[in-house]
Amino acid sequence: MEEFSFKGEIDIKNLIIKLIIGLAILFLLWYILALFRIDLSYPHLIEWATKFILPWIFLYWIIRLTKILEKR
Repeated sequence: MEEFSFKGEIDIKNLIIKLIIGLAILFLLWYILALFRIDLSYPHLIEWATKFILPWIFLYWIIRLTKILEKR
């Protein structure tokens, strides 16, 4: 018999594997940067995110909003 799945069903096993791999990559990156004496303290990350990442996120959503408004 075939197992059928609902469209919104989440595969917990794959989700946990991806989460573990992602955390391992982040830890490895943090460790490698620490070897080169690159500081990844919490205030520096917030400052960097607000300067570089957040403006791009806002720009992305503004562009999406204008595309939606143009279609109307």
